[in-house]
Amino acid sequence: MNIPLLRRAYPTLEEIELLRVQRTMGIRRVIGVSALIFLGFVSFLGSMLVLKPMLELEELKQQKEQAELQLARAQAEEAKEHNRYLWMSDPEYYMEMARDRADMAQENETILRRPSPAELEQMRRSQNNRRPARN
Repeated sequence: MNIPLLRRAYPTLEEIELLRVQRTMGIRRVIGVSALIFLGFVSFLGSMLVLKPMLELEELKQQKEQAELQLARAQAEEAKEHNRYLWMSDPEYYMEMARDRADMAQENETILRRPSPAELEQMRRSQNNRRPARN
């Protein structure tokens, strides 16, 4: 029983022990919360140090694949144009183009051309019109 007028100047051992336990519990709570905050911060920094390079690596791999596809397309186009250049630098190519497109012939040469399906159909119709009707 504590009577305010008869309060002692010095606390008893039990009171000191109770205050010490209260302070210890408070300090333990602060240390626990601080540890959780510290671990959260460390894990965040660790994930940034590990995940960021991994994400950048994935992005670089995708860029590399796109560049390789562009390179393959460019090489195919270059090969196509190179073959075209080789054909165009050949005099026989020009002679063949002149014969095909302009129906040109060399001296003493006869050109035989296969008619297109439309021309064949027109020829058949004209032959049918020329024949006399049979009775």
